[in-house]
Amino acid sequence: MTMTHEHPVFLPPPHGLGSLLRRASQVAVGTVVGQGLVLLATPILARLYSPAEFGSLALLTTVCNIATAVACLRYDLAIPSAPTPDSSGLLRVAIGIAGATAILTALVLLAAGHLLGRIGLGMEDHPVLTGICVFLVGTYQATNAWLLARGRFGGVAWLRMAQGGGFCVLALFPSVGLLWSLALSYGGGLLGLRGLFHHRRSEAEAGWRETAIRYRDFPLLSLPGAVLDVCGYSVCVWVVAAAYGSGAAGNFSQVLRLTGAPLMLISLSVGQILLKQTADLAAHGAALRHLIHRILGFMAILATLGLLALWLVGPPLFSRLLGAGWNVDRRLIVSVGVAVFARACVSPLSTVLITLRRFGHAMTWQALYFCSSLIVLPILARRLAFESYLTYYGLHEAVFYGFYLMLIYRAMRLGRAGV
Repeated sequence: MTMTHEHPVFLPPPHGLGSLLRRASQVAVGTVVGQGLVLLATPILARLYSPAEFGSLALLTTVCNIATAVACLRYDLAIPSAPTPDSSGLLRVAIGIAGATAILTALVLLAAGHLLGRIGLGMEDHPVLTGICVFLVGTYQATNAWLLARGRFGGVAWLRMAQGGGFCVLALFPSVGLLWSLALSYGGGLLGLRGLFHHRRSEAEAGWRETAIRYRDFPLLSLPGAVLDVCGYSVCVWVVAAAYGSGAAGNFSQVLRLTGAPLMLISLSVGQILLKQTADLAAHGAALRHLIHRILGFMAILATLGLLALWLVGPPLFSRLLGAGWNVDRRLIVSVGVAVFARACVSPLSTVLITLRRFGHAMTWQALYFCSSLIVLPILARRLAFESYLTYYGLHEAVFYGFYLMLIYRAMRLGRAGV
């Protein structure tokens, strides 16, 4: 049997699954420590602040989530997979756009508060705070991508650790408050500005305008889908709250968070590393497919073991964690587990679509997922009891992420699109 360079039997060591998992574990440790500190500090913070203040914090958290997707207009995603001469220009573009987005956000909120009064958004009372938060989240995303591009995975871990730990420390001072604590916790992203000031532009590097034009597919093709993805994932929570009440929504969100935390942590860490790893293999189709296939198999094994554990010990374990008054029956836990694990297995692999510039594939799925969530889930909620609705919700997520996986493999067969 003959072999060509397109079909290696083994991946080169730097691009193997073991190498990826070692790198992902560094990022995961930072995320675990950062978010673990937030969980440990929650009982203390709950005694320092009122429920209304935590409600404002939840609203600002949604602003952070949206800013994560749109503050840099997705140019931050281009940094890890870009050639080294382009990455510096992309960092300038991403941080500059984050600043412009922050100013625009503050002006819109200021105008809304002045012209319309209180319109129910909540953040119109804090335009400057919200603008600063958007800017810091944007620079945080850009710096994270900058560190990944240079293989500084330990730096990414420290950045994530500092975000969670910084929030906890600042929030212990009521004079700072929860909102400013959350905004300032993303201050580690300012390291990206430091990197720009200490970087000398070489002759091979293009200017920021040329770089922005060259990578315009990221905002033009990736941004709309990212917005649809964020909203589509949130629809289920909104539907549960509207159809079954706040108590059911509380049960759902708590089980969703606790069920998904371990595997989603691994998923997010693997996805971050894949932004760089898949870029290195973009020109080697067989090697890329081999890596993705092994990661999928690894994640599927973890998901299967996780579902089995949820079935066997889920109800008593969740009862101990949440206490009395929470609905933690086996059907609820397993249904949510199916939905979360389907997302955890497939989502990190979607970075291949970014590397291969197959934004159309991602946009197709995101649009269909958003429309289905917006139409199908409310219809089901009006006709089904809560437990039955969750069963169909789990099936809905499994079907759509299975379709997403098909699109990812099709993109790998087609190869890298022209930019």
